[in-house]
Amino acid sequence: MTKRFDLEENSVKEVVAEYDDLKDFIFDGKQYFLIRLNRENKNIEVAFCNKKNNVVLKIIGKKPVEIYQVMINKEKIPVRKDHAAYLGRELQKAYIALKYDLQYVQDDELDLDKKFNP
Repeated sequence: MTKRFDLEENSVKEVVAEYDDLKDFIFDGKQYFLIRLNRENKNIEVAFCNKKNNVVLKIIGKKPVEIYQVMINKEKIPVRKDHAAYLGRELQKAYIALKYDLQYVQDDELDLDKKFNP
């Protein structure tokens, strides 16, 4: 077996990942995103909202990569790094929920045992 790289164990910084949503969350007062599923058309819909709570852009796609590439490269929506990571996570959850007919609620953990019930 070929190793991709060798690391000296004592030379590598190790960090334990921790995050408390109530304590560590930083609200973005300029913009936010709403994500929902359109089960009839088998699409993920993302609404980009401004600080006045107006939807200024709606992006529709079937896969997370389609949506975030349009956001970043085509529409050039300025997004903080933590917000981009959050969007990636939520879009992937939405995609899995749509594909496997699961209940999707933005910001909630995806329950793989909870089927969608209209």
